[in-house]
Amino acid sequence: MSTKQRLFLTAEMCLGMGSIMSLIGKLFSMGLTQTALKAFLVWWVPTVIFAFGYNLLVATNVTNFLIRRYTRDLTADEQQKRGQKIRSWTMIVVMCFSMCTWGLATAGAFPGMSITAVLIVWARSFVLAYIVRGLFVKPVAMRVMLRVVPNES
Repeated sequence: MSTKQRLFLTAEMCLGMGSIMSLIGKLFSMGLTQTALKAFLVWWVPTVIFAFGYNLLVATNVTNFLIRRYTRDLTADEQQKRGQKIRSWTMIVVMCFSMCTWGLATAGAFPGMSITAVLIVWARSFVLAYIVRGLFVKPVAMRVMLRVVPNES
């Protein structure tokens, strides 16, 4: 995948995941109310921007480090397969837990939460993020990316 494609895909994934997961989080915490929808709309753009910046500055570096570290001494095909797996799992774990923490922090929820509650919210968010990414966001993002930024090979 070219740098342009990866950057475009990252932007799409952050927009899709940030939007859907942020809305789901608001609905879980506040219910389907006008206040929840207003809160979602107020924090939607900052959340997507934070997700994109965090992905480029932190998650990508962590992922690339892990790929370099755990694909040494492999053939090119093995490196590509293992690298894709590492990228997929590292991105969802790092982004899910950090963005869930971002949501809890911006909502001011930490002072009133026990460690158990935080762990439950993280686990729930991870399961939902895995489902949302696999069923909706990634397939759509890949199709759009391949049409907008075709392979330059």
